[in-house]
Amino acid sequence: MAPEGLHPGPFPDLVTVPGFPAPPGATVEWLTLADGVKLRTARWMLPDAQAHGTVLLVQGRTEFIEKYYEVVGELLARGLSVVTFDWRGQGLSSRQLPDGKKGHVTDFSEFDADIGGVVKRVLQEHGTKPYYALAHSMGGNVLLRYLHDFPHEFERAVLTAPMLAVKTAPYPQWLAQSIATTCRFTGGREAFVIGGAAQDPLAQLFETNGVTSDKERFDRMMAFLKADERLALGAPTFGWLEAAFRSMHLVASEDFAQGIETPVLLIGAAQDQLVVPGADFTLVRRIKRGMYVMLKAEHEILMERSEIRRAFWACFDPFIGLSQRPAASTSKTAA
Repeated sequence: MAPEGLHPGPFPDLVTVPGFPAPPGATVEWLTLADGVKLRTARWMLPDAQAHGTVLLVQGRTEFIEKYYEVVGELLARGLSVVTFDWRGQGLSSRQLPDGKKGHVTDFSEFDADIGGVVKRVLQEHGTKPYYALAHSMGGNVLLRYLHDFPHEFERAVLTAPMLAVKTAPYPQWLAQSIATTCRFTGGREAFVIGGAAQDPLAQLFETNGVTSDKERFDRMMAFLKADERLALGAPTFGWLEAAFRSMHLVASEDFAQGIETPVLLIGAAQDQLVVPGADFTLVRRIKRGMYVMLKAEHEILMERSEIRRAFWACFDPFIGLSQRPAASTSKTAA
């Protein structure tokens, strides 16, 4: 086992595909945590004189660093350095089970260790203050846990479609949670959720994807998966689902939310097919310094059509306090 801390990784630094290069200037290192898990981290550091701060970019479930090249470039253009990483169990970080296509943890405290390690060993050691956070979906759930426990780390936080209550159709949520809890105590926690074994992350179709209405950005994501299949992640296990239910219950509780001191901008997706938009509105009412915006978007707001993404940045920029908006992105996208 490599010693705890940052070290060179076993794989090429970043995956690229034609037409979608990584933003220049990346430093990629693997962070070994106390439990032996290796996280792939990446950082783009602007000179201190140019940086208005550093953003910790926190992904959702199944995501990976390469998927956020466009977002990283847009943050750098705003004068913000960027730190990001692959969660345990996805991207090129350590997978939790022999079947690497299974998304699995036994408790979200494991994710707490991931984000805590990255903050301590990457953000604090290399980032320019003030620190900001931008988190999506599952990443938003874990970030809220961090904000509660470390109220003075981040100046401000922006969450897109945070995972506070998941849609479980065709099963009612109480039944899905009951099944997941039963599997936890009967030895089935490492099994795919119902129907998960049949899901092939490399065979996803735009027409049925359910997370973005932008075909070009969807095709870009698929191109990365096909360029390096190690990035692909399938359905979660019952263990992951049961842990997620426990974390969602914790984060959504009134006492927990009221303990968050950091100003939070929560951006919901009106056409979300994965999480329940109403749960984020309830949460933001309980946060002491919370703001709420809903965009007419599907779940992955930052992977949506350009007009939706422009609306996102129009919310992000003034909330973060940027004095001047950068020039519009020149990246092409499908209408």
